Amino acid sequence: MSFFIRKNVTKRKKPPVQVSKYNNIKKKKTQNHVDDEISSDSSESEHEKEPYSSESDGEKQLTAAEKKVQLAKKYLNEIEEEERRRLEDDDGEQLNKSVIKRLKDDVLEQKGKLKLKLADKLELPTSLFELRNRNHSKAITCLVVSPDDKFAYSASKDASIIQWNLQEKKVHKCLIHNRKKPQNNPTCHKYPVLSLAVSDNYLVSGDSSGLIIVRNPTTLEYIGSLKGHKDSVTGLTICNESNQLFSCSKDKSVKVWNLVDLCYIETLFGHQTEVTSMDMLQKDRVVTAGGMENVVRVWKIQEETQLIFNGIGGSIDTIRKIDSSHFITGGDSGAISLWGTLKKKPLCNVINAHGTHSNNGEPNWISAVGALKNSDLVVSGSCDGVVKFWRCTNNFKSLLPLCSVPVKGFVNELVFTNDGSKLIVAIGNEHRFGRWQNVTGVKNSLHVIKLDFIKN
Repeated sequence: MSFFIRKNVTKRKKPPVQVSKYNNIKKKKTQNHVDDEISSDSSESEHEKEPYSSESDGEKQLTAAEKKVQLAKKYLNEIEEEERRRLEDDDGEQLNKSVIKRLKDDVLEQKGKLKLKLADKLELPTSLFELRNRNHSKAITCLVVSPDDKFAYSASKDASIIQWNLQEKKVHKCLIHNRKKPQNNPTCHKYPVLSLAVSDNYLVSGDSSGLIIVRNPTTLEYIGSLKGHKDSVTGLTICNESNQLFSCSKDKSVKVWNLVDLCYIETLFGHQTEVTSMDMLQKDRVVTAGGMENVVRVWKIQEETQLIFNGIGGSIDTIRKIDSSHFITGGDSGAISLWGTLKKKPLCNVINAHGTHSNNGEPNWISAVGALKNSDLVVSGSCDGVVKFWRCTNNFKSLLPLCSVPVKGFVNELVFTNDGSKLIVAIGNEHRFGRWQNVTGVKNSLHVIKLDFIKN
Protein backbone atom coordinates (compact mmCIF):
# COMPACT_ATOMS: atom_id res chain seq x y z
CA MET A 1 0.00 0.00 0.00
CA SER A 2 1.32 3.40 -0.89
CA PHE A 3 2.10 5.70 2.00
CA PHE A 4 0.69 8.67 0.11
CA ILE A 5 -2.66 9.73 1.50
CA ARG A 6 -4.34 11.86 -1.04
CA LYS A 7 -7.72 13.54 -1.10
CA ASN A 8 -10.02 14.11 1.86
CA VAL A 9 -7.15 14.14 4.36
CA THR A 10 -7.99 17.69 5.32
CA LYS A 11 -10.83 19.96 4.40
CA ARG A 12 -8.83 22.94 3.25
CA LYS A 13 -10.29 26.39 3.64
CA LYS A 14 -9.25 29.30 1.48
CA PRO A 15 -7.04 31.80 3.31
CA PRO A 16 -8.99 34.84 4.41
CA VAL A 17 -8.82 37.82 2.09
CA GLN A 18 -7.98 41.04 3.84
CA VAL A 19 -10.23 43.85 2.76
CA SER A 20 -8.36 47.11 3.09
CA LYS A 21 -9.52 50.66 2.68
CA TYR A 22 -6.20 51.41 1.05
CA ASN A 23 -7.27 49.98 -2.32
CA ASN A 24 -10.42 52.09 -2.37
CA ILE A 25 -8.52 55.20 -1.36
CA LYS A 26 -5.93 54.54 -4.03
CA LYS A 27 -8.64 54.15 -6.67
CA LYS A 28 -10.29 57.40 -5.65
CA LYS A 29 -6.98 59.26 -5.71
CA THR A 30 -6.25 57.95 -9.20
CA GLN A 31 -9.67 58.97 -10.44
CA ASN A 32 -9.36 62.41 -8.89
CA HIS A 33 -5.95 62.83 -10.47
CA VAL A 34 -7.32 62.03 -13.93
CA ASP A 35 -10.28 64.34 -13.40
CA ASP A 36 -7.96 67.13 -12.36
CA GLU A 37 -5.92 66.69 -15.54
CA ILE A 38 -9.05 66.84 -17.67
CA SER A 39 -10.52 69.88 -15.97
CA SER A 40 -7.24 71.81 -16.09
CA ASP A 41 -7.11 71.66 -19.90
CA SER A 42 -10.64 71.86 -21.29
CA SER A 43 -9.43 72.28 -24.86
CA GLU A 44 -7.82 68.83 -24.90
CA SER A 45 -9.72 66.47 -27.18
CA GLU A 46 -10.62 62.88 -26.50
CA HIS A 47 -8.25 61.83 -29.29
CA GLU A 48 -5.36 63.53 -27.52
CA LYS A 49 -6.11 61.81 -24.21
CA GLU A 50 -5.56 58.25 -25.48
CA PRO A 51 -1.79 58.42 -25.90
CA TYR A 52 -1.49 59.77 -22.32
CA SER A 53 -3.36 56.73 -20.95
CA SER A 54 -1.10 54.35 -22.89
CA GLU A 55 2.05 56.07 -21.64
CA SER A 56 0.80 55.82 -18.05
CA ASP A 57 0.33 52.06 -18.37
CA GLY A 58 3.86 51.71 -19.74
CA GLU A 59 5.25 53.69 -16.84
CA LYS A 60 3.47 51.41 -14.37
CA GLN A 61 5.02 48.31 -15.95
CA LEU A 62 8.45 49.93 -15.97
CA THR A 63 8.06 50.89 -12.32
CA ALA A 64 7.28 47.28 -11.38
CA ALA A 65 10.38 46.09 -13.20
CA GLU A 66 12.47 48.75 -11.56
CA LYS A 67 11.19 47.66 -8.16
CA LYS A 68 12.45 44.13 -8.79
CA VAL A 69 15.87 45.50 -9.71
CA GLN A 70 15.89 47.66 -6.59
CA LEU A 71 15.01 44.67 -4.39
CA ALA A 72 17.79 42.63 -5.98
CA LYS A 73 20.29 45.45 -5.41
CA LYS A 74 19.13 45.83 -1.82
CA TYR A 75 19.56 42.09 -1.21
CA LEU A 76 23.04 42.18 -2.75
CA ASN A 77 24.02 45.19 -0.63
CA GLU A 78 22.84 43.42 2.53
CA ILE A 79 24.94 40.36 1.70
CA GLU A 80 27.98 42.55 0.95
CA GLU A 81 27.54 44.37 4.26
CA GLU A 82 27.21 41.10 6.21
CA GLU A 83 30.30 39.60 4.55
CA ARG A 84 32.27 42.82 5.09
CA ARG A 85 31.49 42.70 8.79
CA ARG A 86 32.42 39.02 8.95
CA LEU A 87 35.78 39.49 7.22
CA GLU A 88 38.44 41.07 9.37
CA ASP A 89 40.20 42.82 6.48
CA ASP A 90 38.55 44.88 3.76
CA ASP A 91 40.10 42.96 0.88
CA GLY A 92 37.96 43.63 -2.18
CA GLU A 93 38.87 40.38 -3.92
CA GLN A 94 38.12 38.27 -0.86
CA LEU A 95 34.84 40.13 -0.35
CA ASN A 96 33.75 39.42 -3.93
CA LYS A 97 34.54 35.70 -3.50
CA SER A 98 32.54 35.57 -0.28
CA VAL A 99 29.54 37.30 -1.85
CA ILE A 100 29.59 35.00 -4.89
CA LYS A 101 29.81 31.93 -2.64
CA ARG A 102 26.92 33.23 -0.53
CA LEU A 103 24.73 33.76 -3.60
CA LYS A 104 25.52 30.26 -4.91
CA ASP A 105 24.71 28.75 -1.51
CA ASP A 106 21.38 30.60 -1.42
CA VAL A 107 20.43 29.19 -4.83
CA LEU A 108 21.44 25.64 -3.83
CA GLU A 109 19.58 25.95 -0.53
CA GLN A 110 16.37 26.96 -2.31
CA LYS A 111 16.73 23.90 -4.55
CA GLY A 112 17.49 21.66 -1.56
CA LYS A 113 20.93 20.75 -2.94
CA LEU A 114 23.22 22.55 -0.50
CA LYS A 115 25.37 20.04 1.41
CA LEU A 116 28.15 21.38 3.64
CA LYS A 117 30.67 18.79 4.88
CA LEU A 118 31.64 20.29 8.22
CA ALA A 119 31.69 17.36 10.65
CA ASP A 120 35.22 16.25 9.71
CA LYS A 121 36.47 19.82 10.18
CA LEU A 122 35.01 20.18 13.68
CA GLU A 123 37.58 20.72 16.39
CA LEU A 124 36.88 19.60 19.95
CA PRO A 125 33.98 21.81 21.14
CA THR A 126 34.46 23.71 24.38
CA SER A 127 31.91 25.17 26.77
CA LEU A 128 31.95 28.93 26.20
CA PHE A 129 29.68 30.38 28.90
CA GLU A 130 26.49 29.76 30.87
CA LEU A 131 23.33 31.88 31.00
CA ARG A 132 21.21 31.59 34.11
CA ASN A 133 18.42 33.69 35.65
CA ARG A 134 16.29 33.20 38.75
CA ASN A 135 13.09 33.85 36.75
CA HIS A 136 13.54 30.38 35.23
CA SER A 137 12.66 28.73 38.53
CA LYS A 138 11.47 25.55 36.78
CA ALA A 139 12.83 23.45 33.92
CA ILE A 140 13.57 25.22 30.62
CA THR A 141 11.43 23.58 27.96
CA CYS A 142 12.25 25.27 24.64
CA LEU A 143 14.74 27.57 22.94
CA VAL A 144 15.10 29.52 19.68
CA VAL A 145 17.70 31.91 18.22
CA SER A 146 16.90 35.08 16.25
CA PRO A 147 17.80 35.09 12.52
CA ASP A 148 20.63 37.58 13.12
CA ASP A 149 22.06 35.50 16.02
CA LYS A 150 21.84 38.50 18.34
CA PHE A 151 19.22 37.11 20.72
CA ALA A 152 18.27 33.74 22.17
CA TYR A 153 14.79 33.15 23.62
CA SER A 154 14.07 30.52 26.26
CA ALA A 155 10.85 29.51 28.00
CA SER A 156 10.14 27.52 31.13
CA LYS A 157 7.53 25.51 32.99
CA ASP A 158 7.05 28.52 35.27
CA ALA A 159 5.51 30.37 32.26
CA SER A 160 8.45 32.78 31.96
CA ILE A 161 10.09 33.83 28.67
CA ILE A 162 13.57 35.36 28.67
CA GLN A 163 15.29 37.22 25.84
CA TRP A 164 19.07 36.79 26.12
CA ASN A 165 21.64 39.04 24.48
CA LEU A 166 24.25 36.58 23.20
CA GLN A 167 26.85 39.27 22.53
CA GLU A 168 26.65 40.85 25.99
CA LYS A 169 25.95 37.48 27.67
CA LYS A 170 23.09 38.73 29.81
CA VAL A 171 19.29 39.04 30.04
CA HIS A 172 17.86 41.65 27.69
CA LYS A 173 14.17 41.39 28.54
CA CYS A 174 12.05 39.09 30.67
CA LEU A 175 8.34 38.19 30.70
CA ILE A 176 7.03 36.55 33.85
CA HIS A 177 3.63 35.60 35.20
CA ASN A 178 2.94 36.92 38.68
CA ARG A 179 0.48 34.49 40.22
CA LYS A 180 -0.31 36.92 43.03
CA LYS A 181 -1.00 39.85 40.68
CA PRO A 182 -2.01 38.40 37.29
CA GLN A 183 -3.68 41.64 36.25
CA ASN A 184 -0.30 43.34 36.03
CA ASN A 185 0.49 41.66 32.73
CA PRO A 186 -2.55 39.95 31.21
CA THR A 187 -0.70 39.30 27.94
CA CYS A 188 1.77 36.88 29.56
CA HIS A 189 1.35 33.12 29.68
CA LYS A 190 -0.19 31.71 32.86
CA TYR A 191 0.72 28.07 32.15
CA PRO A 192 3.98 26.26 31.26
CA VAL A 193 5.35 27.39 27.90
CA LEU A 194 6.31 24.34 25.83
CA SER A 195 7.14 25.75 22.39
CA LEU A 196 8.71 28.79 20.70
CA ALA A 197 9.27 30.00 17.12
CA VAL A 198 10.94 33.16 15.84
CA SER A 199 11.34 35.00 12.54
CA ASP A 200 12.38 38.50 11.49
CA ASN A 201 8.97 39.90 12.42
CA TYR A 202 7.43 37.57 15.00
CA LEU A 203 8.16 35.71 18.23
CA VAL A 204 5.51 33.06 18.88
CA SER A 205 5.02 31.01 22.04
CA GLY A 206 2.60 28.22 22.95
CA ASP A 207 1.64 26.90 26.39
CA SER A 208 0.02 23.88 28.01
CA SER A 209 -3.46 25.45 27.89
CA GLY A 210 -3.44 25.61 24.08
CA LEU A 211 -2.90 29.39 23.93
CA ILE A 212 -0.53 30.87 21.33
CA ILE A 213 0.81 34.42 21.83
CA VAL A 214 2.46 36.49 19.08
CA ARG A 215 4.99 39.21 19.93
CA ASN A 216 7.51 41.55 18.38
CA PRO A 217 10.84 39.66 18.51
CA THR A 218 12.91 42.74 19.42
CA THR A 219 10.73 44.60 21.92
CA LEU A 220 8.61 41.60 23.06
CA GLU A 221 5.60 43.86 22.59
CA TYR A 222 2.31 41.95 22.52
CA ILE A 223 0.75 41.68 19.04
CA GLY A 224 -2.08 39.23 19.53
CA SER A 225 -3.26 35.76 20.57
CA LEU A 226 -4.38 32.69 18.65
CA LYS A 227 -6.84 30.23 20.19
CA GLY A 228 -8.02 26.92 18.81
CA HIS A 229 -5.98 24.07 20.27
CA LYS A 230 -7.70 22.07 22.99
CA ASP A 231 -4.50 20.86 24.66
CA SER A 232 -0.81 21.73 25.04
CA VAL A 233 0.93 23.37 22.08
CA THR A 234 4.03 21.19 21.75
CA GLY A 235 5.60 22.61 18.57
CA LEU A 236 5.67 25.80 16.49
CA THR A 237 7.38 26.76 13.23
CA ILE A 238 7.10 29.79 10.92
CA CYS A 239 7.27 29.88 7.12
CA ASN A 240 9.15 33.10 6.32
CA GLU A 241 8.01 33.23 2.69
CA SER A 242 4.28 33.20 3.47
CA ASN A 243 4.25 34.46 7.10
CA GLN A 244 2.24 31.38 8.01
CA LEU A 245 2.51 29.76 11.42
CA PHE A 246 2.24 25.99 11.91
CA SER A 247 1.44 24.55 15.33
CA CYS A 248 1.08 21.03 16.70
CA SER A 249 -0.58 19.90 19.90
CA LYS A 250 -1.38 17.04 22.23
CA ASP A 251 -4.93 17.33 20.86
CA LYS A 252 -3.64 15.26 17.84
CA SER A 253 -3.96 18.15 15.38
CA VAL A 254 -1.71 20.41 13.30
CA LYS A 255 -3.04 23.91 12.63
CA VAL A 256 -2.14 26.60 10.11
CA TRP A 257 -2.40 30.31 10.98
CA ASN A 258 -1.90 33.62 9.18
CA LEU A 259 0.42 35.84 11.24
CA VAL A 260 -0.23 38.99 9.22
CA ASP A 261 -3.98 38.94 9.89
CA LEU A 262 -3.70 36.88 13.11
CA CYS A 263 -6.32 34.42 11.94
CA TYR A 264 -6.90 30.68 11.61
CA ILE A 265 -6.58 29.04 8.17
CA GLU A 266 -7.07 25.29 8.53
CA THR A 267 -6.52 22.14 10.60
CA LEU A 268 -4.56 19.11 9.39
CA PHE A 269 -5.81 15.77 10.72
CA GLY A 270 -4.13 12.39 10.59
CA HIS A 271 -2.22 11.76 13.80
CA GLN A 272 -3.89 9.22 16.08
CA THR A 273 -2.04 10.26 19.24
CA GLU A 274 -0.57 13.49 20.59
CA VAL A 275 1.84 15.36 18.29
CA THR A 276 5.09 16.01 20.16
CA SER A 277 7.32 18.09 17.86
CA MET A 278 7.57 19.68 14.41
CA ASP A 279 9.86 21.50 11.99
CA MET A 280 9.73 23.19 8.59
CA LEU A 281 11.36 21.22 5.76
CA GLN A 282 10.71 23.82 3.07
CA LYS A 283 7.99 26.21 1.99
CA ASP A 284 4.56 24.60 2.48
CA ARG A 285 6.09 21.34 3.69
CA VAL A 286 6.11 20.52 7.42
CA VAL A 287 7.32 17.43 9.30
CA THR A 288 5.72 16.31 12.60
CA ALA A 289 6.48 13.64 15.20
CA GLY A 290 3.57 11.46 16.29
CA GLY A 291 4.65 10.49 19.81
CA MET A 292 3.36 7.08 20.89
CA GLU A 293 1.86 6.55 17.45
CA ASN A 294 5.50 5.91 16.42
CA VAL A 295 5.14 7.62 13.04
CA VAL A 296 6.44 10.77 11.38
CA ARG A 297 4.27 12.67 8.93
CA VAL A 298 5.36 15.08 6.18
CA TRP A 299 2.54 17.46 5.24
CA LYS A 300 2.38 18.84 1.70
CA ILE A 301 0.19 21.84 2.33
CA GLN A 302 -0.47 22.97 -1.25
CA GLU A 303 -1.09 19.44 -2.53
CA GLU A 304 -3.28 18.59 0.48
CA THR A 305 -1.49 15.26 0.98
CA GLN A 306 0.74 13.70 3.62
CA LEU A 307 3.50 11.10 3.74
CA ILE A 308 3.65 8.58 6.59
CA PHE A 309 6.98 7.25 7.91
CA ASN A 310 7.13 4.34 10.37
CA GLY A 311 9.48 4.35 13.37
CA ILE A 312 11.22 1.45 15.08
CA GLY A 313 9.21 1.57 18.32
CA GLY A 314 8.48 3.70 21.35
CA SER A 315 7.48 7.35 21.36
CA ILE A 316 9.02 9.82 18.89
CA ASP A 317 9.39 12.95 21.04
CA THR A 318 11.68 15.30 19.12
CA ILE A 319 12.37 16.02 15.45
CA ARG A 320 14.66 18.42 13.58
CA LYS A 321 15.35 19.24 9.94
CA ILE A 322 18.80 18.58 8.46
CA ASP A 323 17.98 19.78 4.95
CA SER A 324 14.90 19.88 2.76
CA SER A 325 14.92 16.10 2.27
CA HIS A 326 16.47 14.72 5.50
CA PHE A 327 15.62 14.96 9.20
CA ILE A 328 16.53 13.37 12.53
CA THR A 329 14.37 12.11 15.42
CA GLY A 330 14.71 10.80 18.96
CA GLY A 331 12.46 9.46 21.69
CA ASP A 332 11.95 7.24 24.71
CA SER A 333 13.31 4.14 22.95
CA GLY A 334 16.79 5.65 23.34
CA ALA A 335 17.41 5.46 19.59
CA ILE A 336 18.36 8.23 17.17
CA SER A 337 16.87 7.82 13.71
CA LEU A 338 18.01 9.44 10.47
CA TRP A 339 15.35 9.82 7.77
CA GLY A 340 15.01 10.70 4.09
CA THR A 341 11.79 11.85 2.45
CA LEU A 342 12.08 9.18 -0.26
CA LYS A 343 11.91 6.19 2.09
CA LYS A 344 9.17 5.44 4.61
CA LYS A 345 11.55 3.82 7.14
CA PRO A 346 14.64 5.30 8.81
CA LEU A 347 17.82 5.33 6.73
CA CYS A 348 19.80 4.71 9.90
CA ASN A 349 19.18 3.93 13.60
CA VAL A 350 21.59 4.26 16.52
CA ILE A 351 20.25 2.07 19.33
CA ASN A 352 20.93 3.15 22.93
CA ALA A 353 22.64 6.26 21.62
CA HIS A 354 23.08 7.67 25.15
CA GLY A 355 23.47 4.40 27.00
CA THR A 356 21.20 2.92 29.67
CA HIS A 357 19.99 4.16 33.03
CA SER A 358 22.11 2.97 35.96
CA ASN A 359 19.10 2.14 38.16
CA ASN A 360 16.76 0.18 35.90
CA GLY A 361 18.87 -0.62 32.84
CA GLU A 362 16.36 1.07 30.52
CA PRO A 363 17.68 3.20 27.61
CA ASN A 364 18.16 6.88 28.39
CA TRP A 365 15.49 8.86 26.58
CA ILE A 366 16.60 11.09 23.73
CA SER A 367 15.13 14.36 24.95
CA ALA A 368 16.52 16.63 22.20
CA VAL A 369 18.16 16.48 18.77
CA GLY A 370 19.58 19.26 16.62
CA ALA A 371 21.23 19.75 13.24
CA LEU A 372 23.43 22.38 11.64
CA LYS A 373 21.26 23.26 8.65
CA ASN A 374 22.32 21.86 5.27
CA SER A 375 25.37 20.09 6.71
CA ASP A 376 26.41 16.63 7.92
CA LEU A 377 26.67 17.63 11.60
CA VAL A 378 23.94 16.62 14.08
CA VAL A 379 23.74 16.53 17.89
CA SER A 380 21.69 14.74 20.53
CA GLY A 381 20.99 15.10 24.23
CA SER A 382 19.53 13.06 27.08
CA CYS A 383 19.86 13.00 30.87
CA ASP A 384 23.15 11.07 30.92
CA GLY A 385 25.32 14.17 31.37
CA VAL A 386 26.64 14.67 27.82
CA VAL A 387 25.75 16.31 24.51
CA LYS A 388 26.87 14.03 21.67
CA PHE A 389 28.02 15.16 18.21
CA TRP A 390 27.45 12.89 15.20
CA ARG A 391 28.51 12.86 11.56
CA CYS A 392 26.13 11.81 8.78
CA THR A 393 28.04 9.55 6.38
CA ASN A 394 27.44 7.33 3.38
CA ASN A 395 24.89 9.71 1.85
CA PHE A 396 22.89 9.98 5.10
CA LYS A 397 22.74 6.21 5.57
CA SER A 398 24.83 6.04 8.75
CA LEU A 399 25.72 8.09 11.85
CA LEU A 400 29.21 8.06 13.34
CA PRO A 401 30.03 9.51 16.78
CA LEU A 402 32.43 12.45 16.78
CA CYS A 403 32.79 13.77 20.33
CA SER A 404 30.80 14.80 23.38
CA VAL A 405 30.55 17.79 25.73
CA PRO A 406 29.64 17.26 29.41
CA VAL A 407 26.47 18.89 30.76
CA LYS A 408 24.41 18.02 33.82
CA GLY A 409 20.63 17.65 33.65
CA PHE A 410 17.98 17.02 31.02
CA VAL A 411 18.92 18.42 27.62
CA ASN A 412 15.52 19.77 26.53
CA GLU A 413 16.59 21.70 23.42
CA LEU A 414 19.60 21.95 21.10
CA VAL A 415 19.87 24.91 18.72
CA PHE A 416 22.75 25.96 16.45
CA THR A 417 23.24 29.64 15.73
CA ASN A 418 22.64 30.47 12.08
CA ASP A 419 26.33 31.14 11.41
CA GLY A 420 27.26 27.75 12.91
CA SER A 421 29.70 29.22 15.43
CA LYS A 422 27.78 28.19 18.57
CA LEU A 423 25.53 25.46 19.89
CA ILE A 424 23.09 26.52 22.61
CA VAL A 425 21.85 23.86 25.03
CA ALA A 426 18.70 24.28 27.16
CA ILE A 427 19.17 22.47 30.49
CA GLY A 428 16.39 21.54 32.92
CA ASN A 429 16.16 19.44 36.05
CA GLU A 430 13.39 17.36 34.43
CA HIS A 431 12.01 16.40 31.01
CA ARG A 432 10.12 19.17 29.21
CA PHE A 433 6.92 17.09 29.03
CA GLY A 434 6.71 15.68 32.55
CA ARG A 435 8.19 14.89 35.92
CA TRP A 436 8.92 11.20 35.62
CA GLN A 437 12.52 11.74 36.65
CA ASN A 438 14.37 14.57 38.38
CA VAL A 439 18.11 15.22 38.26
CA THR A 440 19.09 16.70 41.60
CA GLY A 441 21.51 19.59 41.90
CA VAL A 442 20.79 20.92 38.40
CA LYS A 443 20.35 24.65 37.78
CA ASN A 444 18.03 25.53 34.91
CA SER A 445 20.21 27.37 32.43
CA LEU A 446 21.52 27.74 28.89
CA HIS A 447 24.97 26.41 28.00
CA VAL A 448 26.65 28.06 25.03
CA ILE A 449 29.20 25.77 23.35
CA LYS A 450 31.78 27.25 20.98
CA LEU A 451 32.30 25.47 17.65
CA ASP A 452 35.54 25.82 15.69
CA PHE A 453 36.09 24.33 12.24
CA ILE A 454 39.43 23.72 10.57
CA LYS A 455 39.85 26.10 7.66
CA ASN A 456 41.10 24.80 4.34
